Amino acid sequence: MKKFIERFFSFSTSDPEDTRKRRLLGILLAGTAGIALLGALSFVYFAATVNPAEVYLLLWGSALTFAVVAIVYAMNYFGSGRAAAVLFLIFLYVIFLLSDTPDQIVGGRTLFAFTIPIFMASILLTPASSFVFAGISGAVIFYLAISLGVTPNIPGIAGFFLIAFVSWLSARSLEQALNELRSINLNLDRVVAERTEALAESLAREKIEAGRNQAILNSIADGVIVFDKKWNATMANPAIKSMLDIPLQLIINKNFRELVEHPRLAPNSRVLLGSMIEHGTQPIGFRVEWGEKTLSVSAAQIYNQRREDTGTVIVFRDFTREAEVERLKSTFVGIVSHELRTPLNAILGYAEMFKEAVYGPVNEKQVNMADRIMKNTQRLLALINDLLDQAQMEAGRLTINNQTTRPAELLETMHSLMDKPAADKDLKLTSEIEDDFPDTLVGDPARLQQILVNLVGNAVKFTHRGFVHVKLFRQDERWGIEVTDSGQGIPEFEIPHIFDTFRQVDDAATREHGGFGLGLSIVKQLVGLMNGEINVTSILGEGSVFLIRFPLIIPQESPKAWRGS
Repeated sequence: MKKFIERFFSFSTSDPEDTRKRRLLGILLAGTAGIALLGALSFVYFAATVNPAEVYLLLWGSALTFAVVAIVYAMNYFGSGRAAAVLFLIFLYVIFLLSDTPDQIVGGRTLFAFTIPIFMASILLTPASSFVFAGISGAVIFYLAISLGVTPNIPGIAGFFLIAFVSWLSARSLEQALNELRSINLNLDRVVAERTEALAESLAREKIEAGRNQAILNSIADGVIVFDKKWNATMANPAIKSMLDIPLQLIINKNFRELVEHPRLAPNSRVLLGSMIEHGTQPIGFRVEWGEKTLSVSAAQIYNQRREDTGTVIVFRDFTREAEVERLKSTFVGIVSHELRTPLNAILGYAEMFKEAVYGPVNEKQVNMADRIMKNTQRLLALINDLLDQAQMEAGRLTINNQTTRPAELLETMHSLMDKPAADKDLKLTSEIEDDFPDTLVGDPARLQQILVNLVGNAVKFTHRGFVHVKLFRQDERWGIEVTDSGQGIPEFEIPHIFDTFRQVDDAATREHGGFGLGLSIVKQLVGLMNGEINVTSILGEGSVFLIRFPLIIPQESPKAWRGS
């Protein structure tokens, strides 16, 4: 039934305005047919109570109305909609003329009926046609009045034109609004078509780019896994399958925590990967033990065009052979360094005995020579100690022993070791502890002392006049060490590399003081092992500032000992 009604009022033409008016005419025809049907049904009721002549007249009128409606609908559907509308309006005039006597029409009893074609003309034809049908209505009333010999109803005729004017304004405004709406729709359709075409092109490019990226990803020898913000794997390349010996279907759509809990992952490596998830940090020299393999791990954030974090990409590289070579190297360096310390300690002891005249009197030149032997031997021992520390860190055997530490004692020990070298260069070595700094904290005093002495010693070594200042401070839930000097400074292009192993700034001062370039590298690695961070700012010719921050743990929090790797 619904489809039949929709089909009855469906008119398809090339002109949308003509289609609208045909549809309106179809609705009016349906209403007129309904009224005629109501009149026909009334025949049954009026047959017994009303004059049969009037009943038959009503019946013939209803039948005639049905016939005219059918003809007009056929013209509207198959022919000209405008001609159908004119025929329908003329038919209305005929009905109104036959519905009452001429004197009653002129007298005004059914005068209002002649306004209906005026309204309908403005919406079925054109807005201006309302004036034409106002003239027709006025002419009919005027003719009937003249025929009856009475004065025409001039106010009523004037009212027809007033109604025509109002209908013209309303229909004209409606047509203008519809025309504007159609224009907007056309523009919108054009914009949608353009955007759709652009989107299709963009999707095609994205598809090509995705295919290219997938081909590149598949060709990479290193294992790659892409994770979203919730650490669910969204993409992986075939290399990761052979590297981890896990099928890709067990990696894609799995959470990174499931990979961390894999039984082939060593416990220490599980801790490192777990901390990367929880804290978003990547320890220095990040390597994990996966079964019999050593894998080098690097991670990077993924950002969209709005610079929003959308996930993480992690690259695994098989580092087994290199790790074995490094272990052999570290073992060799450790053994050699250990074996060198014994004869050097003997040389140092004999030089001290020689200087103190244990074996007999010595002259001033002999004392100076013994002093030089002692200084160079101590320098060699310091270098060997650095090599041992570096070898231990690379082998993963350096232990951080957390215990209650007094910051004031760190500064006292530093002054006892560095006051004389600073005074020998006429430098002012000062230190301070901020007022809100705790009296005790949890840390490894030996390694903290090593960090502090290395930084201050480095500052004294490359500062020829002025000062070296050390400050311990507290910042929210962290504490830090700040070492400031008025030395020669570091070139800006060298700052990113000063913490590299065996890396030294290439200038005359470095060649004068010598060294292996391990001091700052060891400091950086020790800071990383203690979950800290180090930053450097320097101005060439004015000095440098080394700033270290550690997590602040008070002794009441039950300090823990753990092994870095």
